[in-house]
Parts: sequence; structure tokens; C-alpha cells
Amino acid sequence: MPKLSAHNFQLLVVLASFLIAIQLTFAAESIEPNISPGEQELLEWLEGEESDMVAMLERITNINTGSLNKAGMAELAEIFSTELARLGFSVDSLPGGLIEMPSCPGTNYDIDLADHLLASKPGNGSRLLLMGHLDTVFRFDSPFQSYRQDGDRVFGPGVADMKGGLVVMLYALKALHAQGLLRDMDVSVLLNSDEEMGSLSSRQYVEEQAREHDFGLVYESSGMNNLVRQRKGLGQARFVVNGRASHAGGAHEQGRSAIKELAYKIVEIENLTDYETGVTVNVGIVSGGESRNTVAPCAEALIDLRYPTPEQGVETAAQFEEIFSRVYSYPVDSGEISTNSWVSLHRPPKIPTEESDYLLGKTRAIGRLLGQELGVTDSGGGTDGSLSQAVGLPTLDSLGIAGTGAHTIREEARLSSLLERAQLNAVLIARLAAE
Repeated sequence: MPKLSAHNFQLLVVLASFLIAIQLTFAAESIEPNISPGEQELLEWLEGEESDMVAMLERITNINTGSLNKAGMAELAEIFSTELARLGFSVDSLPGGLIEMPSCPGTNYDIDLADHLLASKPGNGSRLLLMGHLDTVFRFDSPFQSYRQDGDRVFGPGVADMKGGLVVMLYALKALHAQGLLRDMDVSVLLNSDEEMGSLSSRQYVEEQAREHDFGLVYESSGMNNLVRQRKGLGQARFVVNGRASHAGGAHEQGRSAIKELAYKIVEIENLTDYETGVTVNVGIVSGGESRNTVAPCAEALIDLRYPTPEQGVETAAQFEEIFSRVYSYPVDSGEISTNSWVSLHRPPKIPTEESDYLLGKTRAIGRLLGQELGVTDSGGGTDGSLSQAVGLPTLDSLGIAGTGAHTIREEARLSSLLERAQLNAVLIARLAAE
């Protein structure tokens, strides 16, 4: 028998996963009942709120909530605290904190994170955890700051990732509250401030809450009308190379260039990318040096890592450390080149389970009843749903507005999907809570 290549093996795994998803999805769809009169009232109530939903999206999109903008984050958190309290939730603030990072002298890359929001309401039936993030990737000084509408398309920082999803979540809960259905439900809402930074502070809260609930719903964008079944794991690393400064003309030989050493290390790190196994490594930010005519005493870089299995993440992180520990550009025994590093596998892969496939199939079935045809896809992007599912909570993490261009100035969303997803989620939450 011919040996199966890594590439072909990966294709077989993908095909098998796809077939399993189809089988489980259709099994769930075949038993999903039609929309009831009570659920129809939810849908009609939301239709009457569509203009308010659009106004809310515009309002919160115009608040800058870049991950390091604590003032903007506090403003947005206050809006949702007030709204959720009106629905009967008890609202608490969870501490953010300071994440310390290695850096060159004169720079500071420590991350000072805003607090997170946890709202809870005890009740009966299945315990539901609804999750979202308040932050975006757009800094306070970004040129991309404001909401704009053009027909059924809206543009702005976070309209898709994920302020549109926050509006979807809030108005689904409002609809349930208006019909008297939310009162007896057991629902918690966790909104963190650091998802775009890797949930470095909030991970502990996500995992704690996940262990106390039965189903997890995350309001990331549904992209081009797709629900995400599987995601890669994510890691990040920051490393600082220290050398010795000297005059680039008069004493070049006395210097030990941190930039030169950094360049060698970057090549080694980038070579860890392996498309056949699905591991990708990207050195995304590089800086260093003091002047053109000074041998650089310090240089630093930030790395992104994506990996399909937990074992691959651990292995690649170990390879990072091996590269950091070696000196490539000068004799090792000189002792004048050193590297400080920080490595975090901040999101495990999201690996489908029978329970999460049930949740996926149920959601698609409800969508079909509402005239929403939702596909299934895999993603290399990460969400907090990966954290919750990794500790055992069946989680669906793409329930928000339909949009594209996340993390760029081209970010946009389909405005009509705001109502569509709110209706889908109102029915989904009601049915899950009754299980």
C-alpha cells in the first residue's frame, strides 16, 4: 500500500469532519419543530425594533474601544451594564489587570487592560452563557473611527467584529424580556475587554463561567452567512534581543548588533510555517535600533502562531524557545547577545464534539425555518468560544451580524442581517433554555 502523504492525510481528515458535520446537522434539523405562535411574537416584536437596533449600532460603533482605550471601554461597558440591569440581570465588574512584556529600554509594551463585565440571572432549565467582546483592533488615533451607512451596507470600526454581534445579543434578550420569557431563564452574559489581545486577562473568567453552564453562544460575525464549526489554536510571542551599541564607523567591530541577530532569528521562526500540517507562523511587528550610525543595542519582534492541534502548539512554542536560546550572528561564547521572551498559547484549537455539532445543527435548522440559509465553515481566526469549548462547554461562536473585512479599514456589515440574527438568536435562546 502506498504511503499516505501528510497533505493527503489532512484532506481526508477535513473530508471526514465535513461528512460528520453533515450527518449530525441533518439529524438535528430533522427534529426541530416549526415556529410557534409565541416565537412568532418574538419575531414581530424585533421587527418593530429594527430602527432602534440600527441606532444602537451607530451609537456604539462611534465609541472608540481599541483594546488599550480604557476610557472608551468603560463607556461601552456602562451602556451594556445599564441595558442588562433593566432586563433583570445582576451586573458585576471583573478586574482587567496589567500584562507585563519584555521590551527594549525606552519602550514599554506592558498591556494595561480594562475591566470586564459579567451579568447573571438565575432561573430554570439549561444554563446559557452568552459571550462577546467590547474591544476592537482600532487604536484611539486610528483614521478609521466612525459609522457610515450606504444602503444595506454599513462601515465602521467593529461593525462586524463585533459591535454588530453585541447589538444582536442585546436585542434577542430584550425580545425575550418583552414577551415575559426571560424572567425564568438561567442566563449569564460575559463581555470582555481584551479579546483582540488574546483574552490574556479574561481567559480565567471565560473558563470559570464555561464550567458552570450548559451551552455557550458567542456573537462574533457570521461572515458570509456561515457558522464556524472548527477553529485553529492561536499563540503569540514577544522577544527582545539585547546586543552592544558602538559607533557604526569608528568602532563597528566592537558592536554586537541586536538587529542582525533578530534578522537571523526571524528567518528561523518564519521557517516553522508548514502548510501541509496547517501550522503558520508570522513575525508581524519588528522594531529596534537607536540611529542609522549606531550598531543596534536592542531589537524586538512580535509573533503570531496558528495551529490545528494542541500538540502542534506545544511543539512550536518549544521550537520558539530553542531559537530564542541560540545565538546565530556572533560567537556563542561572547556572552554579549541575549534574548528575553514571552510566549503564550492563548487560545486552544476549537475541536468539534457531538454536543457542539448538535448546537450547530439546531441553529441552522432554526435559521432555515426563518428563511436564513446558513452554511458551515472552518476558520483560522480565534474566539473565546475556543476557550469555553476546550473546558467542556458546547459552544457556537459565530452568531453575530454578517460582515467582512474585520481588522481592516474595509470592515463592513450587511445591515439587514442585524434583524435576521436577532430573530434567530431569540428563538435559539428560548429553545435552548427549555431543554
